[in-house]
Amino acid sequence: MNKEQEQLIDTLIARDSERAYRIADKLYWIFIENTHPSYLNDFIEEDPNNPQGTRNTERGKELFDELEEFVRCNL
Repeated sequence: MNKEQEQLIDTLIARDSERAYRIADKLYWIFIENTHPSYLNDFIEEDPNNPQGTRNTERGKELFDELEEFVRCNL
C-alpha cells in the first residue's frame, strides 16, 4: 500500500468517525429531550465549570459511547 492509499484510508476512517459522532449526538439528544424529567439526572447534570451548561453523568457518557459504537459499526 502506498502513502496516498494510506492517506485515503485515514481520511475515510476520520470521516466515518465524525459521521458516527454526529449521528450518535443527535440520537442522544432526541433521547434526552424525550426522557421524563424525573430521569434526566441519571444522564445529565449541571456543569460546575459552566454555570449555564450541563455535562453528561457517567451513565450519560456510557449511553453516548454505546450509541456511537452502534452507529460506527453500522455505517
